[in-house]
Amino acid sequence: MFGRFKKKPPSPLEELVKAMYGDSPPSSKPDLEQAVRLAHENLLHLLIDEGEVRAIAKELNDGPMPYSTHSLAISAALNFFRRPDRVSVLQHAQIMARMTALEWAQQKKIPPTLLAAFEESLYKRYRPGE
Repeated sequence: MFGRFKKKPPSPLEELVKAMYGDSPPSSKPDLEQAVRLAHENLLHLLIDEGEVRAIAKELNDGPMPYSTHSLAISAALNFFRRPDRVSVLQHAQIMARMTALEWAQQKKIPPTLLAAFEESLYKRYRPGE
């Protein structure tokens, strides 16, 4: 009888959100158009078709994960940076994208855990000699 009032354990998504944002996840929806523009221009340096960027950003935005505008931009761009068929196209853009992500983290526009995931992923994919 008293077991009905026990707090249920957090779902994997809730744990991921907590790990990413701590106790303060984004409370409002991101600006999808601004996120697309940031990803397309500032991170991917116009090397990927804007329509492709928009499709990925919209898919992410429509999912259960909460995003800020800048974290949505990083996540959308990361989708392209991770693709093996885009490595040669994005080889030089990834350096500036990493610097931009670091700047956004310093300005508290993205959480440090997202910066770490972005940096680690790009380091593995684009490390010298690979």
